[in-house]
Amino acid sequence: MWDARIRGVNTDQPPRPPQQKRSRAAMERMLDAAQELIAERGVASLTIADVAARTGVAVGTIYSRFASKDALIAAVHDRWLEQVVARVQTEWAAAAAESADFEDFVACYVAAMITMFRDHGALIREFVVRTIAQFAPGNAARHKLQEAFTHVCEAVLAHPDRPEHADRRRVTLAFRAVQSTLEWRVTTPRTEAPDNDWDTLAQDLPRLAIRYLTEETRT
Repeated sequence: MWDARIRGVNTDQPPRPPQQKRSRAAMERMLDAAQELIAERGVASLTIADVAARTGVAVGTIYSRFASKDALIAAVHDRWLEQVVARVQTEWAAAAAESADFEDFVACYVAAMITMFRDHGALIREFVVRTIAQFAPGNAARHKLQEAFTHVCEAVLAHPDRPEHADRRRVTLAFRAVQSTLEWRVTTPRTEAPDNDWDTLAQDLPRLAIRYLTEETRT
């Protein structure tokens, strides 16, 4: 997920930046409405007319800010990604400050990942796992999730009580396993995985990561 590319959305024409406070607020309402609709229906079903109706403005008002539906989707994606990464980094910083014990430290980081996927499952499914749009090469937004993942691994590797055998390869694999399971969860209907609800994953995934990182491999 973290380094997935989004395909199909042309980001060559960024939204025209609002110049006044009232105008900025109006633009945020447009983005809020579009984000809600994407979460509810998916990107494929999003229309400018629906965004205008939910925002309470004319269709032309939306087009005065965004040249196309693709440009609107790209703006929603970039804003959402900034918000999610900022929130997760805040939670991880709190975990680092509160968890002196290595196992608690790992559990807190995994819990933050679970919370992110649970709270943003619909948008993660649309924007990342299904790779429905494509960033231009070198776009900074494309690297934010990868940077967040790298931050997790570096924090775990730097913990003073980390077991020696929990090297970079094992730490990376442990958190990739958590990540992949969460990606699977947000793309799988509940009826196909009735035993893997969020509460169950919240119990099992921290244990999985902790056990893998703390138990030495038998040879």
